[in-house]
Amino acid sequence: MTLEQDLALIRRNANKVVKQLNRQAAKTINHLATKARNQATKAVAKDIGVPVKTLKGRTRQSKHQRATATKLRAQLRVNVSPLPLIRLLENKANRVWEGRGGIIVGKYAVQRGFIQTLANGRTHVMQRAGRARYSIDVVKIPLRQPLTAAYQQALKDYPTELQKELKDRLSAVFS
Repeated sequence: MTLEQDLALIRRNANKVVKQLNRQAAKTINHLATKARNQATKAVAKDIGVPVKTLKGRTRQSKHQRATATKLRAQLRVNVSPLPLIRLLENKANRVWEGRGGIIVGKYAVQRGFIQTLANGRTHVMQRAGRARYSIDVVKIPLRQPLTAAYQQALKDYPTELQKELKDRLSAVFS
């Protein structure tokens, strides 16, 4: 073999190693993103009393938002808009209790509350607000603060987890 052929062989092998390294890094990043999503949604669902499935549907990661060998970045889109209280009834453990001057859905008590089917066909838990013109409102559970805090908590140790996970994957691949 000539010197040029040897150099070409070394370059090809180096390129293969770099590609493999990037592939494993992308797998690690996607794995940690999924893990953070599961931890955060499970914690918030337990905290507010909603099925985990309901909150997982509010976190999206399309094919284009996953990490790849050429783009080592994953992106999760989280819908943090308030959740209508009627969604608590998707969990069979939650029931509606009607009492004096209000209702209780799950662990949420709604004073002057009632369930109504609206003109668009949807059923919601409504509350009399006491204002003159728009006197009733849909009751919603705020999710912005709990979801944000849960994701920050889940991603708090991200650098150390990434380092450990990547080390494990690379040692398995290159051993």
